[in-house]
Amino acid sequence: MVLQQSVEAGKTPAGTQVQGKLAAATQFYSTLIPKNAVASGVVVESESKKGKDRARLAIRINTVSWDGGWYPLNAYLIPLYYAAAGQALPNLPIESPDPNSRTLNGPNQSSQSPMSRPSSGGGSEAIPDVAILSSRPVRMRNVVLEPTSNGGIALVSEHANIKLFKMTTYVFAAEESSTK
Repeated sequence: MVLQQSVEAGKTPAGTQVQGKLAAATQFYSTLIPKNAVASGVVVESESKKGKDRARLAIRINTVSWDGGWYPLNAYLIPLYYAAAGQALPNLPIESPDPNSRTLNGPNQSSQSPMSRPSSGGGSEAIPDVAILSSRPVRMRNVVLEPTSNGGIALVSEHANIKLFKMTTYVFAAEESSTK
């Protein structure tokens, strides 16, 4: 699931609603859930690391919806994510390395050229960063799973606060028997 907002243990309070989009079509129980279906859930636990106290973060996804359908879930965040392996469309430099060049915004290039447009700033002409995801999930360092009081699972770290970043693909897991 591609998270649509950042979440941090201790700063994002329990009860906060979270949303994401499925990064790939997923077969769950007997239902095929399409790519980009919207997953909705809630932060169940959120405690920051303080002294010897460990950081805890639990997020439960309750439903997933798409055009023409929805499905109830009971899926929890697990300590896996997909790292960006590179950029499909890298940001272009503002200045050419060669000041006499007529490419990549050399001094003789028109400011109306598409190459002179800024690569960030939210305008419709900006060249977006498009991450290429690794083909295998990466395990979060120094993070383990522990049960929550409501029968779910929480991410726990003795070393640092747990931070999840917007537009990053995280893995959630559920038992199919939990939806029967």
